Amino acid sequence: MQTSGMGEAAIDTVPGKRPGFLRCTGGGAWPRATDAGQRRLLTIAQDAGLDLVHARSLELCHSGDAHFARLAAAVAGAERELCIEMYQIRPDPIGWRVCAALAQAACRGVEVRLLLDRFGSARIEPWLATLASHGVAVRWYQPWRPWSNPFHRTHRKLVVADGRLASLGGINLAAEFSETFAGDHAWRDVGVWIEGPAAWQLRRQFDLAWAASGGAPGPTVAVPGGAGTLCALAGPRSAGANQARAYLALVATARSELLLATPYFLPDRRLRGELVRASRRGVRVTVVVPRLSDIWWFKHGARSRYEELLAAGVGIWERCDRMVHAKVAVADGLVAAVGSTNLNRLSFYGNSETLMLTAARPVVAELRSLIADESLSAAERVTRRTWRVHPDRRPLAELMASPAALLL
Repeated sequence: MQTSGMGEAAIDTVPGKRPGFLRCTGGGAWPRATDAGQRRLLTIAQDAGLDLVHARSLELCHSGDAHFARLAAAVAGAERELCIEMYQIRPDPIGWRVCAALAQAACRGVEVRLLLDRFGSARIEPWLATLASHGVAVRWYQPWRPWSNPFHRTHRKLVVADGRLASLGGINLAAEFSETFAGDHAWRDVGVWIEGPAAWQLRRQFDLAWAASGGAPGPTVAVPGGAGTLCALAGPRSAGANQARAYLALVATARSELLLATPYFLPDRRLRGELVRASRRGVRVTVVVPRLSDIWWFKHGARSRYEELLAAGVGIWERCDRMVHAKVAVADGLVAAVGSTNLNRLSFYGNSETLMLTAARPVVAELRSLIADESLSAAERVTRRTWRVHPDRRPLAELMASPAALLL
C-alpha cells in the first residue's frame, strides 16, 4: 500500500533549536493542521520533542518477502550511495542475498556504508572481509570496550538510498521473516518505505551513528524538495529519551481506542501508569503480544505485569500462530506509530532506535487493520479469571524474570 498527500511546504530543522522546532518555507514555526489526525500528531510532536518532516510517499510492507523485494529494488536502483544500519544480518539465504547485492552495488561505483550491531550480527563476521574487498565500508556500531555499556547498541533496521528513499521498521535481514523460507510461521512485522525529505532526515540519523562509530563523513547529498505527508520522527539514542516521550504522549492523548502490538512487552512504571490511566478514563486499550516468543525472560517478565494491567481493564491478547515482531501503535484511528522501538526500558533508554508517527489516513487504517483484524483473529484474550488458571502460565519463570523486567 502506498500513499502520498500534500502538506503546507517542505520543512527542515532549524540549527540550534530543540528537535521538532521547524522552519516552514511558507513562514511560521509549525505547519497548520488540516484535520484531527494532524492536530493530534502536532500535539504529540510538541510534547515529545520530535522532528517533523514531509514524506512524498509512504509504502507499507507487512510481508517479509515484499519488504525484501523492495529492498532488492532499492539497492539495485541506487546511483550514488547506500547507507544501511542493521541490528541483525543472519548467515542465511536472506542475509547472503543482501550482502551479495551490496557488494555488487559497490563494484559498480555506489558508495556503500554498512553499520552493524556487534551483538545482533556477530555471526556474519566471516563475511565482512569479503564485503570490504568489494568496496563496502563496514563498521561495528560503537565497538564494545571493557568500560562500555553492554545495553547500548543499535537496534535499528534502517536503509537509505541516495538520501531520497529510506526504510525503517522492525524487519531484520533474516530468513525467519520470509514467507518463502519460514512459510506460515514467518515472523509478523512491518517495514515502511519513505520517499522525500523524511528520507534525508533518516540519512542524517545514520550519519550521526556512523560518525559515533569512528566512520568518516559520507558524501554530501541534496535535500529532496517538495511537500507531502507530514510525519514525526523520534531520533537515535543521542536525541535522548524521545522514544519514551513519544509513546507516553501517544497514550496520554488517546480518547477512545488504543491498539498496541509489540514483541517484548516490558513497559516501565511510567508507561504502565499511562496505560492504566487511559483504561480507567474509558479508552479501550488492547495490547497484542506473542505467545511464541523467542526470548523467554521477556515473555515471562511481561506476564509478571499482567495482573496490574488486567485489573485496570487493559485488554491483553496473546497471538498463538506466529511470532509478533511488529512494533505498532494506533490511537483513536487518527495517529499511528511504527518503527524498531519495543515497549521496554532497553529500547527507550539504551538502544539507538527509530520511530515514525503519522496521521496519513491510509497508513493509519492499514496498521489498525493489522492489529484489530488480523492479529486479534489469531490471538487468545487473557482475562484475570483465565490467567490465574491458564495452562501455559509458569509462575516460577515469572518470578525469575521479574528482576530482568525491572532492569530492562
